[in-house]
Amino acid sequence: MLTIKDKSKEHLNDVPLNQQLEPLAGSNVEQLLDSKIVIAGAQAADLEFMKTMLQISGFSNLLCCYNSDDVMECLRHGILGEICDIDLLVIDSNLTDVSVHDLRIIMDEFDEWRLIPIISLTQESQWDHAQLITDLGHSVTSLFYHPLTAESFPPAVMTALAVKRERDAAYQHRIHLEDELAKLKVMEARLQFLVGHDDLTGLLNRRQLESVLDLKLTQIRNFHTSAALFYVDVDRFKVLNDAIGHQAGDALLVQLSDELRSFFSVKDTLVRIGSDEFAILVENVDSEQAVDTADKLCEQFDGYVFEHHSHNYHLSVSIGVKFFNHTDTLTSGDVLAHANQACFTAKIRGRNCVNLYSPQDTEMITLRHNVEWAPRIRAALQLQNFILVYQPIHSVETGKVSHYECLIRMKVDNAIYYPDDFIPVAETMGLIHQIDLWVVNHAFDLIASIPEPIALTINLSGNIFLDRNLYPLIERKLEETAVDPKRIIFEITETAAISNYEKTKEMVIKLKALGFSFALDDFGAGFNAYNYLKQFPVDILKIDGSFITNLLNDSVDQLLVKSMVDIAHDLGKKTVAEYVEDESTMAMLMGYGVDYIQGYYIGMPQDQLPTS
Repeated sequence: MLTIKDKSKEHLNDVPLNQQLEPLAGSNVEQLLDSKIVIAGAQAADLEFMKTMLQISGFSNLLCCYNSDDVMECLRHGILGEICDIDLLVIDSNLTDVSVHDLRIIMDEFDEWRLIPIISLTQESQWDHAQLITDLGHSVTSLFYHPLTAESFPPAVMTALAVKRERDAAYQHRIHLEDELAKLKVMEARLQFLVGHDDLTGLLNRRQLESVLDLKLTQIRNFHTSAALFYVDVDRFKVLNDAIGHQAGDALLVQLSDELRSFFSVKDTLVRIGSDEFAILVENVDSEQAVDTADKLCEQFDGYVFEHHSHNYHLSVSIGVKFFNHTDTLTSGDVLAHANQACFTAKIRGRNCVNLYSPQDTEMITLRHNVEWAPRIRAALQLQNFILVYQPIHSVETGKVSHYECLIRMKVDNAIYYPDDFIPVAETMGLIHQIDLWVVNHAFDLIASIPEPIALTINLSGNIFLDRNLYPLIERKLEETAVDPKRIIFEITETAAISNYEKTKEMVIKLKALGFSFALDDFGAGFNAYNYLKQFPVDILKIDGSFITNLLNDSVDQLLVKSMVDIAHDLGKKTVAEYVEDESTMAMLMGYGVDYIQGYYIGMPQDQLPTS
């Protein structure tokens, strides 16, 4: 296979053969007749005779020179930029102060003169083969003897000018090819550089890092050395990048790259992994030295100030460290993945810190659990492998079950999983909205099939109120099933409601306008519960189970539960106590005025609802 360089050389060598010129047309002849011709000789009469002969033939731009100084002066004045406007020299041998040979040597030293043809005139009337060979060897186009004739001289001049035209075209074509070749060489060098380097910062890229790691792992195993890979992530870079623009973000990355170059040794391998992620491979360090270096780097970037348009932006970095030595059986991908996981853990633990990789990091265990469970949840959504179970809620006022809470379960390979197994994963992996919409859709169909006045409580995640599909779905299901909205209670946790307070409140108001009720679950678990409760339009408060499980033995829980019930009633809201597992706890709660009781003492979650 020919490379760019080989192809260019091949093309360059073919120029003389491939240079195709059009036949001389009338316009071309006119151009040749306008050519600038210098006639040089010692005899004025001879020069006038040649000039007249050429003028009669149509040539008009003619100059006469009587010595070598005049010839050189014409050549010098003819230079315009990188070319000379003289198209032909006619040199008579009686110009004794310079020979054609010497003149040609001088002209060949300059690009502007090298292509100018020469017609040599000699006084000798006899054929001199040696002279002919000598002159032609010195780039003389034609050799003429005195006396000149009108039949031979003007056509020879025209031929010499045509030769000059061909030389100029070939030369320009060659210059063009050389320029293209130079550009191709630059492009080829650029592409070769980009294969292993980052375009923005000039650091090595991830592909090159993997090659370096492969080599380093081999060296470490053979020579029993060690190394560490630092994975550096700029904290909240996306926020800054989106706020002040990508151009400013690029400028920041270039500055950070320079900072890393100044911090590390030239022996260390610096890499830009991704958008705001860098990696540095440091050799011959132990784990303590690696962590110490990472701590110093983190301190250097702590409070790093980036100035943009007279504004200062403070930054920090999270650093993951992967130490490895000859005892490790790792691939380059393993090292990079472990360093990335260590950095991920550092970010989870609050950012602006260093974390040395450990397979026992709980954050990574959780992440691996999420990665394992995410496809199971997607499959369950696709195959409709979710089921609803129903836990009864007892009304203290009527002494009967007034409504049921819908609780979701997931089936995987004939096994049933509880919400604690998959709901946190669904929230982390962005699947919770699909589960919420599934529950709403199926709960509406279910309640349409059971007798009144039994009601259902439907649990919703906090972020579902940000989903534009929720309200249209509820409107559509309300129309399709003709269910009385008073038989449905939407339930949202206190912490979720507070985290998206304004949006949640807005959606609650819209759904209440359709006739639905709302319950606030896990009430009391948040420190700001009472502040939000005054303005949050819910109908029922579900007291968090942590206050109920040890209610009989904990006087503080008793005081708190009683105050929650009193405050709820003062605000016109009903209360539900969950996690009730014995008669004594139920009796105490009834004494506090709790409106509803829920728990295993009232009933376990069941697969079916009563049909009558």
